[in-house]
Amino acid sequence: MKSNNVSIVDIAKACGVSAMTVSRALRQSDKVRPETREKILACAEKRGYFKGSRLGRQRMDPDARPRRVRLILGGKGDAASIFHSSLVNTIQRELIRHDCECVIYSNDASYNGFLILLEALKRQNADVTVAIGDFPEPQLKTLLITFPGMLLLDNPGIGGFDATFSSFNFDNRGAALAMMRHLLAQGRKKIVLLCGPPEHFFSRALEEAYMKALAETGIAFDDRMLLRADFTALGAERAFEEFLKLGLPFDAVFSNDEMAMGVYRSLLRRRIAIPDDVAVAGCDNLPLGRVLFPSLSTVDLDYGKLAAAAVNFILRGEDGVSTCRTLLEAKLLIRESTVGPKKDAPVQ
Repeated sequence: MKSNNVSIVDIAKACGVSAMTVSRALRQSDKVRPETREKILACAEKRGYFKGSRLGRQRMDPDARPRRVRLILGGKGDAASIFHSSLVNTIQRELIRHDCECVIYSNDASYNGFLILLEALKRQNADVTVAIGDFPEPQLKTLLITFPGMLLLDNPGIGGFDATFSSFNFDNRGAALAMMRHLLAQGRKKIVLLCGPPEHFFSRALEEAYMKALAETGIAFDDRMLLRADFTALGAERAFEEFLKLGLPFDAVFSNDEMAMGVYRSLLRRRIAIPDDVAVAGCDNLPLGRVLFPSLSTVDLDYGKLAAAAVNFILRGEDGVSTCRTLLEAKLLIRESTVGPKKDAPVQ
């Protein structure tokens, strides 16, 4: 059921409580017993209800520079915060340098956590709202409706969704295609793709590039060579261990940098040499990739450039109606993990 068809009264009837109790529970009030609050939140989540999802566009003086910028950091767990730390730090420094106040909020992707975040956002006005990274689709839709004209960074938004927003992203599909072509040029013909959940925009970009590169070379797609994990090193290691049990021949693995680290553990545990037996490539250019042995070939996503583009857009004082969709090019960084002697037979 869509959130605009659900009211507090509907939730109250379903839970056998008053509308005031529901309102207090959604506002995280201590006046509601914990067990009642949990029941109400579970019912609200099931029905897709988000309180205050239509606040409307805030008025701004068109000649005034934005004074308060709100950054909402998406993702799950500490890894997301670490991954986007350089982007957030660069944006914050540049905004402060231009006499703008920068307020940072984090979202843990849980339903209750998002309700708390919405309440916090409603209490503080801002001239510009920026969302960074990944959000569950219902939460992202709520943000886009609540804050018309918001800016998305490292998130392309939701295709076909009627909302006004601007976005700055990397050309993830082009970056992945360039790395796949590099692996194929090195004579790697049995390449494993390790990506995240299928609904994630980065996973979709990797899959599209993978399919295109294989088709260009006339290599048939084998769905057993497409693995999924949770974008973490440990999750990737578990998924790759299950793949190894199949005994399929392979000579390369392509993933993002963090998951590539999990692949390293599995391969080195079995004394499978990188890159002699198996080439490993990442995408993100995380600092740790440079000090791995062998150093990890990757795609450089220049977050400093992304931050500069976003700050310039913010300082132009857009009126929230005009939109901008920007894709930044990425650069291949070829290191030791994909070049060097290659044995004739793929690993089994």
